[in-house]
Amino acid sequence: MKMMNMIKVTLVISILTVKSSYSQFENTDIGARPVGLNGAFTSLSNNSLAVFYNPAGLGQLKYREISAFYGPSPFGIGEVSTAALTYSEPLNFGTLGLGLKTFGFDLYRETNFIISYGNSFKEKIFYGLNFNFYDLNIQNYNSASTFGADIGALAYLTGFLKWGFFVKNITGSEIGESRQKLAQVYKTGLTFQPNNDLNLVLEIEKDVKFPLAFRGGLEYFINEYIDLRAGTGTQPASFTGGISINYSLFQIDYSIYNHQDLGITNQGSVTLNFGGNKSRQLAREQLKNAFK
Repeated sequence: MKMMNMIKVTLVISILTVKSSYSQFENTDIGARPVGLNGAFTSLSNNSLAVFYNPAGLGQLKYREISAFYGPSPFGIGEVSTAALTYSEPLNFGTLGLGLKTFGFDLYRETNFIISYGNSFKEKIFYGLNFNFYDLNIQNYNSASTFGADIGALAYLTGFLKWGFFVKNITGSEIGESRQKLAQVYKTGLTFQPNNDLNLVLEIEKDVKFPLAFRGGLEYFINEYIDLRAGTGTQPASFTGGISINYSLFQIDYSIYNHQDLGITNQGSVTLNFGGNKSRQLAREQLKNAFK
């Protein structure tokens, strides 16, 4: 049994070291809606998942929201399962957010806890900050933890265009006795909204350890109940798609992701927004209304 556990840990660590795959606290997409857009969410970030993509986006939120995400066996590999929970609470002095993400299995576990804050200046310029706690546990080996911070900005440029910027791990945090540096990622992008029912998103991403990556996504709101989305990206070459089903306070998201090396996987998430249909309509009109 002990030998089997060692083999499993070695297998997971080997998977983590594959380029374009996972590694310790790397930048992986969370939530079926952003995944459906191939992770191009920095300049959109208009739900509680902003804690993972751009905390400045929290300043856009007007209603309390809770979202849960679970990927039990990405690409058929149960040892790299991922789960996340986010919460946002709009207040008079900005919006507070919480995020919890776990990755791995009982022998190898990464945990990231986030306290987030976002606010705005005249409802057109948004800014945000994340405080992170990272914990790594490898059974029968060791455990380690550290702290870090992220920053984000978002601006409404015109009634149909907005810009976003995010730096993950701006503090350059390290973990463990080997002082392994955690992922440090820079993202910037634009969201074009030619009408209230369509979002076109373009984004550039630079992980300091990997080549420059490009991402793009399209999101179309068919009616008050159904949204469709698709995305593509480089580094690695990938294609995504997704659907949302909305009813009252609930939103159920599903996405499919095709990775050039690992194949196809799918993910789901459930969101409870206390503004319901009113909140979704506000999100679609918020950019245009900012310039009225």
